[in-house]
Formats: sequence, C-alpha cells, structure tokens
Amino acid sequence: MNAKHQQYVISIMSRDRVGIVHDVSQSICDLNGNIADIRQSVLCGYFTMILLASFPADVSQRDIERKLAEVDARSETAIDVAVKKVDVDGKPSGKSIPDNAYVLTATGPDRVGFVATVSSFCADNNINILDLSTTSAHGEYVMILITDLSKCPSIDDVRRGLQEFSKEKGLRIVLQHYNIFRAVNEINLPIR
Repeated sequence: MNAKHQQYVISIMSRDRVGIVHDVSQSICDLNGNIADIRQSVLCGYFTMILLASFPADVSQRDIERKLAEVDARSETAIDVAVKKVDVDGKPSGKSIPDNAYVLTATGPDRVGFVATVSSFCADNNINILDLSTTSAHGEYVMILITDLSKCPSIDDVRRGLQEFSKEKGLRIVLQHYNIFRAVNEINLPIR
C-alpha cells in the first residue's frame, strides 16, 4: 500500500439482487479505491459483504459514505453501509492468514447454542477465530473455523483439550494446520 493511501473496512448489507457487487465495486473504483480483500455471502435472501480497500489520502471516510449512499439511492433494495478507517500501527503485513493458523472443523447434531459452545472452547483457550462458516443439513451442523493459535502455549495442550471437549459435548472435531487443509481441499485448475 502506498504511504499516501488510507485503508478502510466497508460493510454492506441488503436484500439480495443482481448487480450489488458491481455497484459497490464501481463506486470504490470511481474514488480510485483499490479492493484488497472481500468476503461476501447471501444468507436467507440477504446479501452481506465486508471488504478492505485502500484510497488516496484525499478521499475521506465521508466521501466513501456519500458515494455508497448514491448506490443506495439508485437501488431497488435498501443498502446498509458502514465504513471504518483502519488504524495501522507500522507497516501492514499484507498477510491475512498468520503462519500459526489452523482449521478447526466441528460437526454434530444441529442444536441451539452450537456456535456458542464451540467458540467458548476457543475463547477459554486463547484461540482467535479469523474466519467462520457454518451450514446445516439433515439435522447435522458443520462449523469450520480458521483460527490463530499463536497465543496458545502448546498445540499438544489444545489437541488434548479438544479431545476432552468433543467427548463432553458430543461433537466430532478435527484440527489441522491451515496449509495442510488448503493442500487437501483446494482445487487448482490451470489457467490457459
């Protein structure tokens, strides 16, 4: 990122419709913004997106909010927007996944409190959740977390704790290093 640029986290939510990604990304482009990272999903008919973008120093948070308000004004569905300036101490690393990242997969019967139960283990063991996805089908609930274990004293202690926790809570839990998870689960197609 150029020293004369500022980074912002932008959150978007709206009833889903065709064209939202284009409308938002074009508005950012119109302000000479560069999108670095996006997470987007549709949940129960609602479009949700969070993105990280850098803008020239002369583009203010208010400028971004006004530009995205124009998208809302033209949209057939109301768009909720939040813009937050990123306070960067020192030079940003550009890495979104730390070296000590692990993927934790928890599976079990769908029930109230599933996410709270699994996340309690993480909080109690100083495990930071970086990314979280869940799905439910046929009475089974699956939760996949990308976690940072850099503040944990020992991976062996975490593994032992997870074994006890999974038995106590009736869950199937797998913990594997992020790089191994990626190697096993990503499909890399050649680009021609």
